[in-house]
Amino acid sequence: MKLLMFMLGMSVVMRAASAAPVSRSFPDCTAAQLSLGFDDENGRFDGMSQSGTLLVLRNLGPAACKLPALPVLWFEDEGHHSVPAERRPPAGMNPGPVLLPVAVAPQAELTARLHWVSNDVYGDSHNCIRPEIAVLEVPDGTLRQRFGRQMCAPEHSTQYFTQAPLQPDHSL
Repeated sequence: MKLLMFMLGMSVVMRAASAAPVSRSFPDCTAAQLSLGFDDENGRFDGMSQSGTLLVLRNLGPAACKLPALPVLWFEDEGHHSVPAERRPPAGMNPGPVLLPVAVAPQAELTARLHWVSNDVYGDSHNCIRPEIAVLEVPDGTLRQRFGRQMCAPEHSTQYFTQAPLQPDHSL
């Protein structure tokens, strides 16, 4: 009986520690209860003129909350002026699927993979930028974090990166 109770308790804890599409009502996450970071995973996303990172959001608050599955991300220079870099839409999905908000438990993390071309491989376009700051829109404001990575796009394009939807960080 004790083993059964322990297993049931662990099941509840494991479900609460992860994030999932919202099936019940949670309040919106606030900027004050979140931290934003990047994890290059020791170069896991680098190679063949490609680069990327994991965008990592941690809920520092005392309660679960929800976020849009694909929050708006933009970039700024060191003077906090917007840099013209847009997310590339997923191939074949225009305008894209409807994504439900994602809930995140206290002290749990959500991640989203970001990917871009890191070198000027588009002939003579020389259309590369190095934004200093990434800005993520959350329901009540924004989060900012140093970025400082080079991204390149075809000539006359501002579609520099791809962004996957937020999902639970299973490494915890």
